[in-house]
Amino acid sequence: MLSVTQHKISIIIASVDRDEYLQRCLACIEKAYDYAKGINLEVLVIFQDKKEKSSIRTVNSELFSFYYLEKRGLSSARNFGIKKSAGEYLVFLDDDTVIREDFLSVLLKNILNNEGSAYCCRDTDPEKRKLYSGRFSGEKSKFLNYCEYIYFLGYAHIIKRSSIKNLGLYDERFGLGAKYPAAEESDIFFRLKQRGEKVIYLPKLVVYHLVGNETSELKCFNYAYAISAMLVKQMCLDYRYAVLYLFIITKIILKSFFRTLQILFFPKNIEGKNKIYQYKSVLIGSLKGARDYICV
Repeated sequence: MLSVTQHKISIIIASVDRDEYLQRCLACIEKAYDYAKGINLEVLVIFQDKKEKSSIRTVNSELFSFYYLEKRGLSSARNFGIKKSAGEYLVFLDDDTVIREDFLSVLLKNILNNEGSAYCCRDTDPEKRKLYSGRFSGEKSKFLNYCEYIYFLGYAHIIKRSSIKNLGLYDERFGLGAKYPAAEESDIFFRLKQRGEKVIYLPKLVVYHLVGNETSELKCFNYAYAISAMLVKQMCLDYRYAVLYLFIITKIILKSFFRTLQILFFPKNIEGKNKIYQYKSVLIGSLKGARDYICV
């Protein structure tokens, strides 16, 4: 079996003026590094829209490299990080994400088994200590099919360098700060599947990310807008599964349509869920995203 140090891991974090969150994120990475004992690791932090040098403090300073990028967009920052990194496996984290102490050890164990080209995590709310969704409740790892794209979290996923290089990196039209301000990770997921790559869900690979009781209408609109555009893109790229992508879009639109009607006629029954999902915004965003991508 190959040794721990023969597999280098690069963690890539894009950050925009959220030093408090970032400091917490880097601190948890250092804990995971100490726990993993001897793992070959580097951490690249790419700041955007930040004029002054960061005041971030680290203990293991040799692990960290900090870059300042004027170009806007999450996908642009991640592509920059890929080009600057040296790891065989690339871990993409948002700056407000926290990884569990054994995260790197669990990841390395699966890398050594050479099971997959990409991995996704189990998401847990750090305050409520409960799963983000019931879909993450399973205790067994599994290879993901096309319909399970939602497991591939935007704020925490891992991809083998050779696999993402073969894809052509992130599509910079997608992701926060771009024309379509989300869905960059789902685009990557489907492109991996189209190439026959294995994407694995690892429930022991735990990340913590805040799950709010309310989401803004704009955020839900932007997400739906980008997801819809991304699915239309996949239809154009992958005719074999065009019906599947159309089914996913249709399901999102129909669900948000009927939920919107329910809000109009029975508002009390769905008020709590609507504060989180903002069904009307999702409906409008989905329709507009599909139209705009087709018309470009």
